[in-house]
Amino acid sequence: MNEIGTPRVSRDVLGIIKQPIRMSRIRTFSLIGILYLAATAHGFGVTAKSAIIVDEESGKVLWQKDAFTPRYPASTTKIMTGLLLLEHTKPADWIVAPKGVEKIPPSSMHLRPGEKVSARGMLYALMLRSANDGCVAVACHISGSVIAFSKLMNERAKEIGCLNTHFHNPNGLNDKAHTTTAYDLALMAREAMKNPDFREAVRTQKKTIVRSINFKDVLMESHNAWLAKDATADGIKTGYTRDAGKCYVGSVVRNGYRLITVILNSEDWQVDHKQMLEWAYKAHTREVVANPETPIAAVKLDNSSPHELPLVVKVPVFRVHRVDVPDPMATSFELNPNLQSPIDAGQQVGTVTYSDGSGWIKEVPVYAGASTDYDPPLLGTTAGKSVFGILGLAVFGSVASLRSKRHNRFHAKSRRPFKF
Repeated sequence: MNEIGTPRVSRDVLGIIKQPIRMSRIRTFSLIGILYLAATAHGFGVTAKSAIIVDEESGKVLWQKDAFTPRYPASTTKIMTGLLLLEHTKPADWIVAPKGVEKIPPSSMHLRPGEKVSARGMLYALMLRSANDGCVAVACHISGSVIAFSKLMNERAKEIGCLNTHFHNPNGLNDKAHTTTAYDLALMAREAMKNPDFREAVRTQKKTIVRSINFKDVLMESHNAWLAKDATADGIKTGYTRDAGKCYVGSVVRNGYRLITVILNSEDWQVDHKQMLEWAYKAHTREVVANPETPIAAVKLDNSSPHELPLVVKVPVFRVHRVDVPDPMATSFELNPNLQSPIDAGQQVGTVTYSDGSGWIKEVPVYAGASTDYDPPLLGTTAGKSVFGILGLAVFGSVASLRSKRHNRFHAKSRRPFKF
């Protein structure tokens, strides 16, 4: 367990409590990460023009190929449409197909104007059947029009951190104004996979839905052939148009952690996807950086009982890193100003930031691992001064008594008769 100097007096005693990592430093870390990947990635070929592998939990980029170039996303667009459907409706809400919906080109769930499908059923139609007409129905239900819904898509994308995305429709049909990047799609996938209803839908291969008119077309089957080939796969979305090429956003859980893959404009996305996964899980390992059961450091406190406060986290912190490339990790604490006793166990006392040379950064709250009481300095209180006074009198009295005894012995000797 690391020991940290008194935060109120000597925050830099061991040099591990530093200022919090600001946005400029985060951008620097991201650039370092990209350079790190370029320097350490072993060659393996993919036909995709853009591709990326991301650790789902932390967002760390494990490998990328031209992942920041805008490209047509085809039906991987529906990841954002499905996310907004979940965020703006309840499962039992009825989505009503608008006029002209039957003119939307395939893929199609063959909606008819005025037909009703529940929001839950529509999610499966979007993510399994890849229903373009269903996307238009969702857009009109939530925002009133495709144009207004596209604006909502772009706003949500920016909230997630997508800087190179511009959606112009809810389904991914070819449009020169409708582009995104492999990196931005990975961000959208990470956000969507936080939702349990989304995760359930994208790992499903077949689903029967309820609809109000077209009773003959109720079975939604997934276009994601990888789900049947890989037991570790649990999503997410295929896509294809002539201009976009073969596209795929995938999710796989192996060795206890999930990776997100994005493939844009590939000759064979399944071959690319397989190579990316095999390399990623072979070349990386996952380690526990901080465990809630073990203090991560201790801070010295003046006027405190006990004198040291153990620091803990409440959730485990993991790091995925290369097994064949040295990548030491840095730890930086930022504790609350004027931290002093009394402190209750479980009270948040600051944050800890972990980082490494690949651009990975993880900041989590830090809590008191035990309770402490205020232990005032003895001379700094009225009681302390009183005690000091009593002790002073006692010492003075002892000294005076000793001197008196010596004085009496001296004079007693001087009064003895002189002997010849």
